[in-house]
Amino acid sequence: MAYLSDLKSLNRESSYMEWDDEFTDRPLNEDLEQDAAAERLAELESALEQDEHPLDHEAELETEEEEASPVSEKRLKREIRAEAVRRLEEAARTEADFSVVIGEWDKLDRNRERRERDYENLRGDLPLDYQTVSEPELIPRWMNHPTYRQIMAGNFLDILFDCPYEMHKLTADPFISWMIQNLSDDRKEVLYFLSLRLWSTVWLAAARGQSDRNIRKLRKTIHKNLQRQMYAHLCVQQKLGKSLTLREHQFMEEYASLAKEQGKGAVIRRENKTNRRKRKTAPDSRDG
Repeated sequence: MAYLSDLKSLNRESSYMEWDDEFTDRPLNEDLEQDAAAERLAELESALEQDEHPLDHEAELETEEEEASPVSEKRLKREIRAEAVRRLEEAARTEADFSVVIGEWDKLDRNRERRERDYENLRGDLPLDYQTVSEPELIPRWMNHPTYRQIMAGNFLDILFDCPYEMHKLTADPFISWMIQNLSDDRKEVLYFLSLRLWSTVWLAAARGQSDRNIRKLRKTIHKNLQRQMYAHLCVQQKLGKSLTLREHQFMEEYASLAKEQGKGAVIRRENKTNRRKRKTAPDSRDG
């Protein structure tokens, strides 16, 4: 009882017993929320400032001594930055906060891609067969051409037989070689420039002094004769029990279906990869 009386006799206005009215009126959770908001705002401002001034990753690369040491200043900076990004992700609450986090992720991806590009040889629009960069500094472009690479490798057959009158030696199939060899010189030239050189009928017509229609008609005749001979040869091979490739089976099925409809004039036309243009009909004069 004496102890309780001593407590009552304590001065309520003493320093260790007085309470701040302002502190008692405001709950503790509100203070914590304000502190968290201020900390989140500071992190967002630092992230925005970092976007304006991109980091120099080359300066952050560790030397051999720094990699061997247990503690490195550059390594600590990277870990601090990663921890800051993690805290920024955890502190995001609003849509604006998440947009800042996504911007931070994009910035990290851009930095990573920029570091990777420093060690890549960008090909550009060059074919894969060239195996070269777009603007070489040591080896000129003409040395990376497939023809030159074949010559340097000792493969001279494609170069020696690159001729309308010797092109039958470019294939290892004896029957195909025999068919092409038995063509006339005129038809060999048309087949060579249209099939191997991939000239257009307009170019070949201008070179031979003929019309485009004559070249297309001659090409159709050559394809019709070669396909008829090839179909007969494959039928004989099939009767003898020899195996055919998948492409040969597809050719036989397609040619047989056309032969039933067109007879001896059957021919498999070239695949037209572009859509035909629609012809514009002339307006009728009787229309008002």
